[in-house]
Amino acid sequence: MKYIFFLIFFSFAISAKCQNSLGKSDDFSRIALNTFIPENVLSDFPNVRSILKQRLDAVSSMNGMGGNEAFPRFVITGTANIVFDETIEGSPPKYVKTVEVFLSIGDGVEGVEFSSEIIEVKGVDDNEDKAFISAIKKINPRNKKLKEFISNAKEKIVEYYNSKCDFILKEAESLNSNKDYDTALSKLFEVPDVCKDCFDKSMDYSKIVYAAKIENQCQEKISKASSLISQDNWVDAAGELVGITPDMNCFSEVKELQKKITDHKCSISIGKARGFWANRDSKSAAIALSEVSFDSSCYSEAKGLFKDISGAIDAQKKKEWDLAYEKYNRDQIIKEEVNELELELSRSDQNIKILDSELNREL
Repeated sequence: MKYIFFLIFFSFAISAKCQNSLGKSDDFSRIALNTFIPENVLSDFPNVRSILKQRLDAVSSMNGMGGNEAFPRFVITGTANIVFDETIEGSPPKYVKTVEVFLSIGDGVEGVEFSSEIIEVKGVDDNEDKAFISAIKKINPRNKKLKEFISNAKEKIVEYYNSKCDFILKEAESLNSNKDYDTALSKLFEVPDVCKDCFDKSMDYSKIVYAAKIENQCQEKISKASSLISQDNWVDAAGELVGITPDMNCFSEVKELQKKITDHKCSISIGKARGFWANRDSKSAAIALSEVSFDSSCYSEAKGLFKDISGAIDAQKKKEWDLAYEKYNRDQIIKEEVNELELELSRSDQNIKILDSELNREL
């Protein structure tokens, strides 16, 4: 039987490694059991297999260890065998199935069993398959043996983390060094808060990993933006740099690129404005100048050109020009306010993410 469950855990380990992903904050810091029954177990009885899975889900959830697909490491699994068949004569005859249910909880990644239990259930029906199903439905999640079965597994899982905490942290450090940030964070977030010392160390190190992750993402954005600039794709380059905040180490490099992009846009807008004004198209010149950003190097030049045009146009167009100039100033103020708001929102969002692991202690 140990061999059978080892194969089950090994099968699950392959699946778990493929499915492992980061979850939401309320998914963290608790020990969860995921039900896993391999396809070859009870394959001839699909309805029985389905009911068994439902009962195992109930066993874990009603004992405080409900499943969590975000962290599929720990598994509750089982199989069932008919050990005694009996037919009660009558019209129709009744079929009695005595079934042994083998349950096990273990580590789906390392293939280690933590706890096992065997229970016997009996089902009666005038249909043989339904009698089998009836027996499985008799599995009581509140059964004392099952409560002990779950409790023993939980203790073993806590012992696992307490004994392997240094190894978990070293593995996370290695993953962090190899820039496999998501896997590192996933392993750190798997540590349940019942293992207080290890949990605290994991949460502290998760902040370091997350900071490294966003800095790496920032460098990738800088690299991509620089490449787009070299291809004269200034619009997409600017889009790559959105969301990077002053609290990040890479911000000075980002600021330089943003200034380069802003100055490029500025020179184009000034050039268009001068071209329109050369043809005495003051309205189009005003529109071109309104594209100049307040933080560009040619902002003062744009304001100067505004004044030059304002002093040169005739009285008939003066009123229209004054309105355009007023709109220009208003737009610049709005742009400044929006820029500050976007920066503040971005900073707030970044702080929420990097402090997420701390908030888990309060959830």
